[in-house]
Amino acid sequence: MNENKKTSDENKKSEHKYQVEDELTTSRNAPEYKPGMPFKDRVKIVHKLNYTKEEQQKHTSNKGVAEMIGVMDKKGIENTFDRFIKQHPQCGYGLTGACCAFCSYGPCRADEKKTNSVCGKDVHLIVAGNAVRRMAAGLSAHGAHAREIFIMLKQVGLGKVPVPIKGGAKAIVVGKLLGIKTRGKSVKEVCVEIADKFIDDLQRAEPKKHDTLLALAPYERTKKWEELNIIPISAYHECFESNNITSHGTDSDFESHMEAFLRTALVYAWSTVISTSIATDILYGIPKRAKVEMNLGAIRKEKCINVALNGHSPLVAFAVSDLVKTDRIKEKVKAVGAEDIMLYGMCCTGGEFAQRDINVPMVSMASSCELAVATGAFEAVIVDMQDVIPGIMNVAKRYHTKLITTCASGRKEGAERIEVDYYFGNIGNIYEIAEKVLDVAINNYPNRKQEKIHIPKIRSKMEVGFGVEEIMKIFNGSIRYNLIYGLAELIRSGKIRGLVNFGSCGNISGAVFERNQVIIAKQLIKNDVLVTCHGCSGMGLLFAGLAHPDASKLCGEKLREVVEAKKIPPVLHMGACTDSTRAGQILAFTAMAAGIANQGMPYAMVAADPAAEKTMGARFAFVLQGIETYSCVSDNTLASDRYIDYTSNKLREILGASLNWNPDPYKTSEDILRMLNKKRKALDWPVWDYVIGDRKEIEENIPDTVEMSEMSESFCVVAA
Repeated sequence: MNENKKTSDENKKSEHKYQVEDELTTSRNAPEYKPGMPFKDRVKIVHKLNYTKEEQQKHTSNKGVAEMIGVMDKKGIENTFDRFIKQHPQCGYGLTGACCAFCSYGPCRADEKKTNSVCGKDVHLIVAGNAVRRMAAGLSAHGAHAREIFIMLKQVGLGKVPVPIKGGAKAIVVGKLLGIKTRGKSVKEVCVEIADKFIDDLQRAEPKKHDTLLALAPYERTKKWEELNIIPISAYHECFESNNITSHGTDSDFESHMEAFLRTALVYAWSTVISTSIATDILYGIPKRAKVEMNLGAIRKEKCINVALNGHSPLVAFAVSDLVKTDRIKEKVKAVGAEDIMLYGMCCTGGEFAQRDINVPMVSMASSCELAVATGAFEAVIVDMQDVIPGIMNVAKRYHTKLITTCASGRKEGAERIEVDYYFGNIGNIYEIAEKVLDVAINNYPNRKQEKIHIPKIRSKMEVGFGVEEIMKIFNGSIRYNLIYGLAELIRSGKIRGLVNFGSCGNISGAVFERNQVIIAKQLIKNDVLVTCHGCSGMGLLFAGLAHPDASKLCGEKLREVVEAKKIPPVLHMGACTDSTRAGQILAFTAMAAGIANQGMPYAMVAADPAAEKTMGARFAFVLQGIETYSCVSDNTLASDRYIDYTSNKLREILGASLNWNPDPYKTSEDILRMLNKKRKALDWPVWDYVIGDRKEIEENIPDTVEMSEMSESFCVVAA
């Protein structure tokens, strides 16, 4: 062997040797993915990476979840963890994406023996088609949310809904960016024009300039997207087109499928996420910093009416939050024998409140909402749309808890309906709807059975409210020029290794609930990486106590110096899932201040455990912006080497970033740190070694930002 080649091979091998491997992932003995591997081994990867309920309880970082798994087990109440085990073994064709059920020829399966579907698709086209449709489903979900917010913004601007505009200054700034003439116009008039532009980009059929995307995206990116022919027409059209090209006998070109996939991801980001977050800020106000407590231990047991807010589209929820402060509601509360009424957040509707200093503690993400209801402490759960799992209704029936739906798109069988109607005909009566909802909760308080209540004594401290405007203040930014100078300089000089954003869901398929993202985040802040987060994955970091200034003791020396001087947490919470907008803007504005494009900066996005269809778009939205993205749970796409090569390698060539998958959170942490150092080296910025913490340091060391008592053995379902 040539000596130079030998040295090169040895260096390459050394470069990819990991400091620490995850004992739990390794214990599964799952095969490692390799192109060309047999189909049965691809199925084994996914089957082996599943965990029992006992393992979920033992290894989750959220001890409130662990305790409630045991409580529900003892009471014989089924939850997500039980139903998941009953599904085993799940279909290998579905798990790897090798099943097509689009038409009545099928379902068709593809493997080494059955290489094509009845109509002739190979496995790569089947996987790509499934991915395109999943992307379109996520677009539809966030698009429905977007539509509600845009209509509300317009109706408020027209004076037809009596909701105050709390983000008027932001409306003027955004209006100018969109090319709206704001001089001489009222804030409400500007809001109507903003809503019209957002609605047009959401719904039009005719090709036209996409105002939102071209006005708000970095110029370098828009030119790249134009070059790739993936500028969308509108959200509605791309949703139609994604379903059209994958319909019976229509498009059968893999590259064409992936072009539609990227175009759909792009419109998902700009028409249904970014514009939605902006419109919500205009309506309900920009984030405000606040210190609060969260997790199940924040629920009040005595003399307090407890109401949970769950879902994604918070129109009624914000009206409810306005009313609970009024004397009229306080009198109703006292009339039934209670002393107070409290609101609590679940999923992303809860995330909207956490950001705005309204004193709404977060108690669960989407996948754990049943466990929160099983505390028996809620008079009502008010839901709007999306990620409110059907099982929550069965749990509510075991207690006095009323489930109330407020959105015609998110009904639950057996729930009470007090809704904004399908045609928004009663939106002007939003406060009357909200009061009816509160009346149900208040009048249900006498039915509470104190002896049924079990609230784990586990809560975490957090400081939230880190929107773009607040980050500008902290890091010497310019709102006028969209530049964050101070943060760019801290990264360039080596005080901060890089920026990494966390988003997406919490999953129990292929992962232990709320474990992977916590491990990765702890490893990153230990190694001087500043973290931002949003959505359900972000809530996992909040529950772990990482979003409080006192968590600085978990940081590397360089990052600790920065966060303590700035009096901020090492993990900055941005809000709900659509508030990935804020994280994306912070990354872009910092890169612009550094004079470097996103793809050249030491940045990453982590969606550790994606679950909902929307998370497909959430991840590829960051890839499209040039930011390397990492997951520990696969996307039901392992059957196709071509799809994996496209999303893992080709996208890096054409966009400067790609999707990376590794089920081991310790290895994923090191992959990210290695990549950040590589980016820094390419920029000739200071580079320093990283150290991966072991399990004892990372998982067994609970920070004092989490207050907890030892879980009683009577609630432990861990197998002997």
